[in-house]
Amino acid sequence: MPIATRETAVATRAKRLRRRAGRIPRAAVEPDFSARERLLDTAGRLMSDRHSIDVSLSEIAGHSGLNSALVKYYFGNKNGLLLALVEREAVAALQGFRELLRQDLPPTEKLRRHIAGIINNFFRTPYLNRLLHSLLDDRHSRSARQVSRIFVQPLMELQRELLAEGMRTGEFKPVDPLLFYVSVLGACDHLFNARYAVRSLAGAAGIDDAIRERYIAHVCDVFIHGLRNLPPSRPARRAVKRSGR
Repeated sequence: MPIATRETAVATRAKRLRRRAGRIPRAAVEPDFSARERLLDTAGRLMSDRHSIDVSLSEIAGHSGLNSALVKYYFGNKNGLLLALVEREAVAALQGFRELLRQDLPPTEKLRRHIAGIINNFFRTPYLNRLLHSLLDDRHSRSARQVSRIFVQPLMELQRELLAEGMRTGEFKPVDPLLFYVSVLGACDHLFNARYAVRSLAGAAGIDDAIRERYIAHVCDVFIHGLRNLPPSRPARRAVKRSGR
């Protein structure tokens, strides 16, 4: 059976079973993928608007205009929805990084674009890193293992590849990939976690495109200069104090 036909048959059967079970009114049933994506879009929009990951399933369902039973049907619970949202964002971000690594560019330029990509992602989805930390908080939980598998480990491996390329070409000095991951993600995210401090200290109305561009330039400058493989400098000659005799 062709893939498109098989997917249609599965979707049709799923709708029939849900209606038969009486959990979802016929008028509330929509095509599976569009309804699922709408729920994810709504959850992300609510968290972005509130600068918080504290949103309820009833709020997500209400703002999406969908029956609340669909949330449980597609994701099981709120944690399942949040994991699906992280996975969707992770797939897109990691794919972009893989394509960047394949480009014929110097490692330094790849690093610059990688940092800009992280900051732009956090600008677009300011809730994302807080959501990652929340799901990773209990390292023994299924959520933590899932986030590590779909996002943390693949990102660290891609960064390790970039660092190794930079060391091979002589552009980067040796660096611990784990510490690099922690420091880069922390630096790229902190502007958005500290948005209220930025507003009070800098008098800015919010984090706009101009501040985002300045921050990209700043973080790139710090990390690129920090990784640059410079030749060792000669020790300064100490002045000899003469006694005058």
